[in-house]
Formats: sequence, structure tokens, C-alpha cells
Amino acid sequence: MKSLELLVEQYLAFAESMAQSKIVMTMNDWIQRLEMILEMSGREILNGFGKISHKLAEEKANKIYGAFNEEQKKVEYTKSLKEIEEDIKKMKKLLD
Repeated sequence: MKSLELLVEQYLAFAESMAQSKIVMTMNDWIQRLEMILEMSGREILNGFGKISHKLAEEKANKIYGAFNEEQKKVEYTKSLKEIEEDIKKMKKLLD
């Protein structure tokens, strides 16, 4: 993640430099500059559409999110039970 942050910083620093110099650039120019930065950093550039279709990627994301969501529900349920137990303990103390 840190590596990605550094690449983004470099790209934004370059963009700021171009803006301060009032150099007009097209979207194609920006794409070429980004590719140069990625190549200089030894990063591999994806050419084409990749190997996974949009539908497969969406299905995988939904499956992973579904598992995450179920885990979050369990965590919330456990938290709720603990809160109820604490409330019952407090009420018992008040009644004693």
C-alpha cells in the first residue's frame, strides 16, 4: 500500500509541476506520463482487458463481501448480547 501511495504522490507532484508551468496536456499526454512513471518504478503495466470478466469479478467481490457481511453480523450479535448481559447485571444490582 505504501508503494502505491508513493507512486500517486509522484504522479500528483508531476501534475502540480505541469500546472504551475501552465503546460497544457491532453488526456493522452497524462496516460503516457503515468505509464512512464510506472515503467521507471519497475511496475508492470496491464495491457488489454485482463483475464477476468466484469461478471466474474463482480461475482467474486459479492462472495467476499457476503462472507465479510456475515462475519460483521456475528460480531454485532455478540456485542449486543454482551450489552444485554451488562444491562441485566445493572438491573439486578438496582433491585438488590
